[in-house]
Amino acid sequence: MACRMLVAIGDIPRAVVLEGFLAMAGNRNEEHEYRGRPDKVHGDGWGVVTRRSGRLTCYRSKSACWEDPAFDGLYGTEMEFMMLHARRASPGIAVRHEFTHPFEHDGWYFCHNGMVHDFAAKETSDSQELFRVILENLVRSGNMVEAVKTTVGALKDYSAVNFILIGSDQVCVLNMYGRRGETSPKYYTMKYLQTEACTIVSSERLPGLDHGWQELENGSLLTLSMPGEAGSFRTATLRQTRLRPT
Repeated sequence: MACRMLVAIGDIPRAVVLEGFLAMAGNRNEEHEYRGRPDKVHGDGWGVVTRRSGRLTCYRSKSACWEDPAFDGLYGTEMEFMMLHARRASPGIAVRHEFTHPFEHDGWYFCHNGMVHDFAAKETSDSQELFRVILENLVRSGNMVEAVKTTVGALKDYSAVNFILIGSDQVCVLNMYGRRGETSPKYYTMKYLQTEACTIVSSERLPGLDHGWQELENGSLLTLSMPGEAGSFRTATLRQTRLRPT
């Protein structure tokens, strides 16, 4: 699966973020190995998680984001948190609502970019299996960083396991690509921007926010704090852990 995704926390410049996401989804934004190719447009569904006054809301559709009126409604929606995902389906995985990101389980939300060939599930996608295994390891360890380390350390064959995972009080973002992704490092390298007002982690730099972006190294896990009480939160506390790519 080749997808585009981002998470934004704080005083979000909604129009800039949404327009940038549309450009990413349409494969007409940042320069990378697949830019401009019509077969790499991310139009096989989209989803969003927003948070306002401490309440998470999720919406997803198998339609392309630029064809869905619900996307236009985000421009006028007040929020302190937003996660967006645009899907390009993996070969053999249908364009259906149940395969559209983000996935939800027990209050956790998850979206993924890449293809994990270790999983041969027929009823679920590789992304759903990755999400399931992370949560199983979290139950065993009680620690998200350890759960991610255990999960990705067991994988042998993947293009990328880039993901965004949302919990009640934290967000985890992994940037990790493997041998199948080494021919497309620009495409699979996520970036982050942190200002006094907001924090954004994205598959690509966003037009209109031109300065201060930093690239994540392959094998980097970011953990970010979720917004606090209304009016008390601006940007996120950000911690970076280096995991060894396999």
